[in-house]
Amino acid sequence: MRDPVVRVPRKAFAIVAGVALLLVLMVALMVTGVFARVTDPSTVAAAPILATHQAAAERDVERAYEQAVTQVHKVRALNLAITAQQADAIATKALADMAALRHSAFVAIGQLLGMSTADAEAYATATEQRFNQSPLTSQPAPSPVLLAPRLYAIVSRMSEVSTQLSDKATTDLTAPAPAGTPAPTATPARSASPTPSASPSR
Repeated sequence: MRDPVVRVPRKAFAIVAGVALLLVLMVALMVTGVFARVTDPSTVAAAPILATHQAAAERDVERAYEQAVTQVHKVRALNLAITAQQADAIATKALADMAALRHSAFVAIGQLLGMSTADAEAYATATEQRFNQSPLTSQPAPSPVLLAPRLYAIVSRMSEVSTQLSDKATTDLTAPAPAGTPAPTATPARSASPTPSASPSR
């Protein structure tokens, strides 16, 4: 007795063959895509472009800092209603907060550029010292640079918060003296140091 012969209709065979071919193509595409992701190089900015963006971000952070510090110094030099001791305390705290904010911004730039925490701290300190010795007001105006988004975010935050700090200091310094406060002396008190030596706390 002969074994029965199973006949597959041509149409069904064509469907099965098409599905098998589709599966083979899908696997091939998946393997090719994975291989391409592994072997394709990542796009990284060239060193000169990166250095240009870094320098521009540093200047923008420093510009926001210097503008805020200048505002506090100008207001502190006025003949204020509060006592000299109160004015000194307000100005000194504002300037210390601004210095801490600038330091944090430089640390953030260093970390964004791939520095370790220790290296970013050292970079921030060195950058602060460089600008303390040569403020932007003593340097020629550079060409404008369109910052990369993540660097721009650091600069934007620095500008926003430093403005808030200087505005608050201005409001506190120009507030009317409380009742019973002795009249301030006619000679303006000394201005607080723009760069406190204490390290910022985070």
